[in-house]
Amino acid sequence: MTINLEALRARLAKEEGPRLWRSLEELADVPEVRRYVEAEFPDIVQASHIDRRTLLRLMSASLALGGLAACNGSETGKHPPLLSQSHNMPGYVPGVPVTIATSLPLNGYGRGVLVKAQEGRPVKIEGNPLHPASLGATDVFAQAEILSLYDPDRSNAPVQGGAPRSWEELTNFIRPVRNELVVDEGRGLHVLMPPTSSPTLHRLVGQARQLFPHAQWHEFSPIDDGNRQAAARAVFGRDVELVYDLTQADAIVTLGGDLFAEEAGHIRYAAGYQARRRAKERELPHLFAVETRPSLVGARADERIPLRPRDFEAFAEALAAALDAGTAPSGSHPAIPRLADALRRAGSRSLLVAGREQPTHVHALALAINARLGAFGKTLRAIEPLRITASEIRTLADLAEAIQAGQVSRLVILGGNPVYTAPADIDLGALVRRVPLSLHLGQHRDETAAVCQWHIPESHPLESWGDLRAFDGTVGLRQPATTRLKPGLSAEEFLGLMAGQNTDGRGLVQAAWREAWGDAFDERWARSLEDGVIEGSAAPTVDVAIQSSWKPEPAAPASSAGMDVLFAPDPSVWDGFYANNGWLQELPKPLTKQVWGNAALVAPETAEIFGLSSGDAIDLSIDGRVVRAPVWVLPGHAPGAVTLTLGYGRQSAGRIGNGIGFDAYAIRPSDARWFAKGEIRRAGEKIPVISTQQNHSLQGGDIVRVVAPDEALAQQAVQPSIYPEWPYKDHAWGMAIDLDACIGCNACMIACQAENNIAIVGPEEVAKGREMHWLRVDRYYAGDPVSPETYFQPVPCMHCETAPCEVVCPVNATVHSSEGLNDMVYNRCIGTRTCSNNCPYKVRRFNFVDYQGTDFSAPSDAMNPQVTVRDRGVMEKCTFCVQRIGAARANARVEDRRLSDGEVMTACQQSCPTQAIVFGDINDPGSAVSRLKQSPRNYALLGALNTKPRTTYLARVEDPKENG
Repeated sequence: MTINLEALRARLAKEEGPRLWRSLEELADVPEVRRYVEAEFPDIVQASHIDRRTLLRLMSASLALGGLAACNGSETGKHPPLLSQSHNMPGYVPGVPVTIATSLPLNGYGRGVLVKAQEGRPVKIEGNPLHPASLGATDVFAQAEILSLYDPDRSNAPVQGGAPRSWEELTNFIRPVRNELVVDEGRGLHVLMPPTSSPTLHRLVGQARQLFPHAQWHEFSPIDDGNRQAAARAVFGRDVELVYDLTQADAIVTLGGDLFAEEAGHIRYAAGYQARRRAKERELPHLFAVETRPSLVGARADERIPLRPRDFEAFAEALAAALDAGTAPSGSHPAIPRLADALRRAGSRSLLVAGREQPTHVHALALAINARLGAFGKTLRAIEPLRITASEIRTLADLAEAIQAGQVSRLVILGGNPVYTAPADIDLGALVRRVPLSLHLGQHRDETAAVCQWHIPESHPLESWGDLRAFDGTVGLRQPATTRLKPGLSAEEFLGLMAGQNTDGRGLVQAAWREAWGDAFDERWARSLEDGVIEGSAAPTVDVAIQSSWKPEPAAPASSAGMDVLFAPDPSVWDGFYANNGWLQELPKPLTKQVWGNAALVAPETAEIFGLSSGDAIDLSIDGRVVRAPVWVLPGHAPGAVTLTLGYGRQSAGRIGNGIGFDAYAIRPSDARWFAKGEIRRAGEKIPVISTQQNHSLQGGDIVRVVAPDEALAQQAVQPSIYPEWPYKDHAWGMAIDLDACIGCNACMIACQAENNIAIVGPEEVAKGREMHWLRVDRYYAGDPVSPETYFQPVPCMHCETAPCEVVCPVNATVHSSEGLNDMVYNRCIGTRTCSNNCPYKVRRFNFVDYQGTDFSAPSDAMNPQVTVRDRGVMEKCTFCVQRIGAARANARVEDRRLSDGEVMTACQQSCPTQAIVFGDINDPGSAVSRLKQSPRNYALLGALNTKPRTTYLARVEDPKENG
């Protein structure tokens, strides 16, 4: 049904105090949603009526089968031996995990991680505290690399014309081809590769170009920074990259993009912003987000300003004019005076960030404004480009022209999947088929491999040697955490082969750094391997100044015709590379909570105009190309625009990713890769959209609390209880979650899944409300649906002192431990689910089927051996990572000492970029968690129920004018 916005606004106006809501349908009190929310198990509501006798027969059969299922064993495979480990380890001890420092790529930049390997088998990834891009935290993509490593659909043999070939046959084929290229000096050879910051790859490319001087090198990524680079050349006359320092910023304005999710340094930037908010000696910073689609940075902003893509140039011009950094504007906006005043008052402590999708003109004005305010050297700095610049390399369009002109006789595609991600007007698949010899190096036999004559398996980053620069230029070495699970070559090894060297990845990386370090190589190499970063390798600051010849030209007046179409990377599958990763497919997107697919995101006003509701299908056309997509009505989205996320509609992703969602690349033009004009029309059908936003809905007031700076919450009175007091002679574990720090990035959710062997259940089971995540991140709205406030709240098990789940279990499967944990004894559980019925927080998950034995299941090699794998008929939930508590306790016992504060970190805590989650011993008054629980912002979720949860929350802090 279509939502009536005026009716919703009238209802909200009558509310006393803020009203939290999770969806427009819930706010409108749609009967179907009301019935869904009121049902503890929504799928049961849909079942037909069953009489008492039949029900008893079914229960007795279920109990018997539940006991049988609990006896099922699991297969174990032979795991590879450990290949690399830190240089100072005395030796490998069986059963003791080994931690290996390495770097993982995302869009060509590195993120430092620590890989925990058990018996030579990587099982968990954490952030490297020494690496500037992670600071000990991770994002969802880094966590999911464990599952990608064990992906059964990874390519495992060379392929020629669709037929498997041996490595010997490949070698025999390549050797004469390479010899011919050497003689011809590379004539007719074109190489296409994604952008990279790897010093070793840059060195090998340089050597190959010397060997093949007539070869042409092309670079392509669907998530590119071309507009930023063009703006820097126009304004400064040189190529530079920007590094932001949010710890110094008092006023921040973002124009599109997502500073906390999509930038190369997004983990660091989120951490820096929260560190700035925690600086007690300074007033809270002001964050303004001007954006088309709601984002993580917009959800955290003090003020969000929805804006159509076509209006950004005029908005940036008006802001520049207000700050004396540009010419007369072509228009204005009511928010301009507020933003200009905040930036002006902050002076050099101001920062303006333009998202990568913005036109070159907007990026240029952003550079001019930052320079005018004196921000360079304070809140941002310029560094030399970390990737090969446009002057040294050609584009995908250049390659297409060369193929059409018959100038390409040999084509080598090193990584990526350009046939799938190429703009719609470049039929790269057909062009590649015209090349006499084409070769593709990739991890999967994907859409690009299907059109190339030869496909070569590419090694996973956790299997190979290399190096990568972080967003600030710091180099992290990439070393294998295991032997190669499947035969393959890395890009470094393939280029080494082309350059006439060898395929020894370690030797190629060492050769690059031996040149740089000279006699100090051995010592620096060993130290850099152990640390995961090369000390002192951050890029130095370069001085920039606005060229006198640069004059900002006024933007052309925005047309009023058509619908604005914005393309964006997907928060779950990025550009489509992670489409075959079940953890990410089932991870609810931060704002829509959609899983297993994508949707066309539109504003409530747009939906009202076109008579659309979530799930309605639309046909969206750009330049005559049409794609059909389901609509998702997203509060806060800019009207007059539609957002399409990339990465879905795959045909050769693998058993998980094939056929999921629609392909936005099919209508993405090459001349408007981020923003295009299009048309939409109703298709007259429904396309199911699976979202978890109504699953496990909490009922009650004061779920998310908000306070002004220095304001204290009213403390709840202690209520009497019939439960006995639990004595804790040693430790008493507890958790505090700071809602002022949570940005809703979902890193904690997927870290919990990787650590605790949480099953992937598939789209049909999620649609029934049966997802298995132990930790969920609830997203709430408050205020006008057109531009509401957005709040995130991670919800694990509360580990209640007076736990209502414990007293109702008929077999004592859920019990209270001597250290305050609410434990689950799996082999006692008979699946009555009375504990889940009695949990007001809805954090318990039941294995309705054997989720570890379905087509969606993670491979057994990806399982953490320290955590039990649960079978059908068993209830499970958050354990506060009890296995980590036990391991730390054992280490302390061996060393004859007490556990120290911070020694035990839960998986969710360790992954969090903003340190929103703190865990520890509340019996220790000096522990970090004890101090947070003494905060005047501390409160218990649903505290009126007197469950006395061990997990408590710190209220979000907002300026009174935003909280009004």
